[in-house]
Amino acid sequence: MTKNGRRFAGLWLGMTLALGACDSDSGDGPEDAGVTDGGSGDSGTPDAGAPDAGPEPTSEQGDGVSRETTTVAGVPVDRYAWTDAQGRPRTVSLKRQSPAGNGGYAVQMTYQVPAGAEWRTVTVDGTAGGEAGFGYFVAHELYRTFDNGTSGTIAGRHGEDDSPLGLGFPVEASRSEITPASTSASHRFTLRYPKWGTRAAMANVTEATAAADAAHQKFMVPVTIHWVFQKGTDFPRIDTRMDLSEATAGQLSFDMRGPYGVVEFADATASATLNNVQWGDSLHHFTTGVAAAGALTTEANWTWNEPIGNTRKYHALLARHPASGVLYELGLVELKLGQDTGLVYGGYSLNTGTTRAASGRALLSGGFSAGEWPFQSAQYSGLSAATPVTGKKFAWGSSPFYGSALGSVYFNAGASLPITAFPASRALVYRTCLVLGVSPYTDAAPKSLARLTAESATPSCATDAPL
Repeated sequence: MTKNGRRFAGLWLGMTLALGACDSDSGDGPEDAGVTDGGSGDSGTPDAGAPDAGPEPTSEQGDGVSRETTTVAGVPVDRYAWTDAQGRPRTVSLKRQSPAGNGGYAVQMTYQVPAGAEWRTVTVDGTAGGEAGFGYFVAHELYRTFDNGTSGTIAGRHGEDDSPLGLGFPVEASRSEITPASTSASHRFTLRYPKWGTRAAMANVTEATAAADAAHQKFMVPVTIHWVFQKGTDFPRIDTRMDLSEATAGQLSFDMRGPYGVVEFADATASATLNNVQWGDSLHHFTTGVAAAGALTTEANWTWNEPIGNTRKYHALLARHPASGVLYELGLVELKLGQDTGLVYGGYSLNTGTTRAASGRALLSGGFSAGEWPFQSAQYSGLSAATPVTGKKFAWGSSPFYGSALGSVYFNAGASLPITAFPASRALVYRTCLVLGVSPYTDAAPKSLARLTAESATPSCATDAPL
């Protein structure tokens, strides 16, 4: 193993502890620590069709897509509706910025499924407060070793949260104009998200970082979140863009966890218990092996050794409705458009490339910690060896070395991949499809809807209006 590989292994435990801290994310934005911000002002260009002046219309109707200004459980929203691949209505209600609270994410979503000869509407609810809602931004700072022998995050040394919830920051919104001929619509939110780094760029952020406060700098990074809804497709697309123009390679190091949130996706039923987790990272498919009628626990069988091949990266969480027994699913699938390179997904773990049977390690045991999961979900829901759980935190994820000057990252002692951690454009852009539906998972065919979408040659996801 190279020197960098050994450093990654040494940092592994610290990073897993740091990622666990996201379970107690605060929704409040950090206060300035007295360090000059490196961030710029507003970011993001309004959609070309946005109105220039005059009162905002309360509703717009296109060809299979529409928008209306309304409220959901007292929350002001822009509700988008479109007809999906089955010609049935779907909706996403995006919270508006208002004096009553920050906006920029979905608080309710609906879609329809067959019910005999009829159709019934399934509701996804995110109005409970706290971390509730879906689609906001979160990014963890790299857990570092410092030159005084301590370890932690730079933000932590300044008394701040290294990964505050994006819903704690105000957003500015713009949207596409919907005309009678429109078959798609988009809505854009911009915010400034805090990221601590070093004043001097580091060639290798896995080496010791200066501990002195004067060596650190707080950047307010412009982040743009762009939703797209399109007639004839089942799943909306969420584009995320981080503007690194005020930094240089090696000043920062972080992962990207947005889209992020907590929603009751099993037809708005909070008592629905978790059933299975699946993901596809940059190397392998991961799946738990719980029966369709069972419940996820730390004793679940798991496999993490099937090569990902050309499959799109994905993440899925399944939950079973307590009354009907129906399995519902919330998922994210990476969608590359144009010249997109995508991200590197995964961190250092001795469990990647193996199985429960081969390793003997239980989920969330000393040998398989929460921070080793490349995506956030059931590991922060209170899983135990026997008791079913109902927590539904769910998020995307990436390598923790974005913003750095590294050219490759290790997954274990024998596997590494190249990474473009600081693009020449100084912009990190990635796209995900938000997958919602009744899960096709069965004991005989144990693939999630998200995985099937990721494997599809033509996934039913919005492709118009890329950010």
